[in-house]
Amino acid sequence: MKNRFCLLMAALIWGTTFLFQRISTGTIDTFSFLTLRSLLGTLALLPILLYYRRQQGRQQRSGDAVPPQGRKGWPLWVCCVLIGCILFAGSALQQAALIYTTAGKAAFITALYIILVPILGLVLYRPLRITHVLGCVLGSAGLYLLVYHGSGESFNFGDLLAFAGVLFWALHILAVDRFVEWHPGIFLAEGQLAVDVVLGLAAVVLTGESLTWQAVTATAVPLLYAGIVSSGVAYALQIIGQEGVPPTEASMLLSMEMVFGALSGALFLGETMTARELTGAAIMFAGVLAAQVPGRILWYRRPSR
Repeated sequence: MKNRFCLLMAALIWGTTFLFQRISTGTIDTFSFLTLRSLLGTLALLPILLYYRRQQGRQQRSGDAVPPQGRKGWPLWVCCVLIGCILFAGSALQQAALIYTTAGKAAFITALYIILVPILGLVLYRPLRITHVLGCVLGSAGLYLLVYHGSGESFNFGDLLAFAGVLFWALHILAVDRFVEWHPGIFLAEGQLAVDVVLGLAAVVLTGESLTWQAVTATAVPLLYAGIVSSGVAYALQIIGQEGVPPTEASMLLSMEMVFGALSGALFLGETMTARELTGAAIMFAGVLAAQVPGRILWYRRPSR
């Protein structure tokens, strides 16, 4: 029960982060926000990383077996750079999207990565199941109802940006899934955020954003929440939760992020959805859940020897 509660709390934090991201768009520029958020996240994860290293040292001194991560595959720095670049692209698209669309819609559109992951997983020799196809169909139908209003207005610019970000969130999941076979997850998390700080600073300079102290103080609460609570506390809760919950159930619990995102937008920002949009959101939610349920394998590409 404790593990499931931790996962649900992580979903709650990530869902409500859309609210704070939406608020921040009125006081600070996109790349400035991402840079400071990643910096705070790096600092928030540092105690967890130091604790992990201390535990590793105790295991080695006591003669206990240490997981053989890092003994094969690409070097840690290469993995961190790759997932850091992917994360930065997804985060930038999501943050920019919230300038033009609501927190609730962005949360539901972003959740489509859960459906896209098994489709892209075919490249990595993952099986394609009938529930993946069902989830994709339901997700597409729900997305149509959520963002297309049938009156000459289809995707607005924010919806398109959020939808483009889905690809990067899916790629991030697949990349992390592979890299954790080689390196501890906490090292990857810390490394990717450090990479994002560098990329964010470069983007601030190249785009000419004005990162002022006035903007930072005006965005203090969203920055602290997104940086420390979302990137630090929620990540720790996810690690604790997944220690005792099967991956499929964990994904279902974490997918509640979209519901919490919509609810927080409605409660605190006064965002509303039409009956059509609510129907689309419900169908998308059903599709996300369906994609996580084990089902009959339709196709499996075996690796060549």
